[in-house]
Amino acid sequence: MVCLHHKMIRLILILGIELLVGFGFAQEQNFIVRENAIWSTLEIHCLPIGNNYSTYHIKFEGDSVVNGVSYHKTLRCNDENQLNWFFYGLIREDDQNRVYYMPIGYPEGLIYSYGVSLNDTLQAVNSYLNALDTLNFVVTGIDSILMLDGFRKRITLNEYINNKEEVWIEGVGSFYGILNSCNNAYGGVCGGYESLCYQENNVLVYQQPSYSTCHYSALVNIDEVISNNVHLFPNPASGQINIVINKVSLLEENLKVELFSLDGKKIMEKDLQKFKNILYLSEVNQGAYIFKITGSQFDFPVYKIIVD
Repeated sequence: MVCLHHKMIRLILILGIELLVGFGFAQEQNFIVRENAIWSTLEIHCLPIGNNYSTYHIKFEGDSVVNGVSYHKTLRCNDENQLNWFFYGLIREDDQNRVYYMPIGYPEGLIYSYGVSLNDTLQAVNSYLNALDTLNFVVTGIDSILMLDGFRKRITLNEYINNKEEVWIEGVGSFYGILNSCNNAYGGVCGGYESLCYQENNVLVYQQPSYSTCHYSALVNIDEVISNNVHLFPNPASGQINIVINKVSLLEENLKVELFSLDGKKIMEKDLQKFKNILYLSEVNQGAYIFKITGSQFDFPVYKIIVD
């Protein structure tokens, strides 16, 4: 009787351990779409006289259902303190570890697939970067790579039409940023992205070795900014700076301009509600300042201006 009692206790313990192990595996089965994780991406803005650098952060939080399909909400913020998050699309990972991203206003596309085997072929389309072109990959390698918390699965692919390499890492995603898979295969003339950091549960898993921070920005001096979206002048400025919005659609973006001192203190802020706007600087001391325009869905480079 005692022996039977001990066997039952042992059986219960074994079943309990198996349930715990199974539950832990289920919790960690996703390779990319995980809550309590933050990806930091460096964006390189190409300008005629040099590059500007800014950083944005991505996380997945909350659920949404579209046409009967469950997604996680993708949130983005551009500030270093990660306080001002805004909706940036939908993402999901299915039971075969295929990851689909749906940017705002575009259909979903396959951006990762972690269930592949060596020599498998697959098609990917990252609507965030290029909604028109489908890329054709062959899996050329599957191994592991050492991250700050241990080894992670790594998949190497080749886009065999353009002969461009792509690397996907468990959790980290692409070295071009979590939402920028296929960036190298699509190619580009100027500018680009780099993955800066990946954190899980506030623990740093990956950091780009060329940088010592998870939020990096750098500016170039420029006399006048002229682009398809905005025209800023003059720089240096005395008394006022003119801001001309070149696209009607941008006036729906809740645009505002902010002026910061070089130590990060906000000096002034103004909503941009017209095509032609003036920022008066009569009460601003002489010196160098950070000039930044932000919108609800649109990002501008930041610039350094001189007030004389």
